[in-house]
Amino acid sequence: MNELQSLLHQVAENASEADMTLLKDFLISIQKKQQNTSTTYLNAVLQMDIQFEQDTCIVTFPITPLSFNTFDKPHGGIIATVMDNAMGYLVNKDLRTEGKGAVTTNMNIHYVKAATQESLIATASYLHKGRQTLVLECSVTQPDGKRIAHATGSFFVINPPDSSK
Repeated sequence: MNELQSLLHQVAENASEADMTLLKDFLISIQKKQQNTSTTYLNAVLQMDIQFEQDTCIVTFPITPLSFNTFDKPHGGIIATVMDNAMGYLVNKDLRTEGKGAVTTNMNIHYVKAATQESLIATASYLHKGRQTLVLECSVTQPDGKRIAHATGSFFVINPPDSSK
């Protein structure tokens, strides 16, 4: 048995139901990245569903044990990551046609309520579209409409590195 098989066996032997669910989710996430049905491992692991409607990006994601803090609530860092991604997806989708991209230069987040439902929805939209800088906002709500967090983000337009190198 090789090292990876031995580790998987040890983990499975001592696993709780939550551990097994997470392990299965991780393996499915790696598969999705391998099959190019997810653009990044992070998108796959957080099970992000990304949709574009007019000038917005809507990212829905389930709350799983992976996202929990020590109080069994979604960790603020996970929420921040999804907000940054939602704003970044929108900016980069729009800049791709120009051969450009953008990177986050600043993000300000206000957490207003602890999540109580099984999924969250991050909705990003533009506040300002400049030639070199962009400002967006993103709200995270529960399916029942209650706001969990609100952020603004600044992005700087770049020439992406040549991916053929």
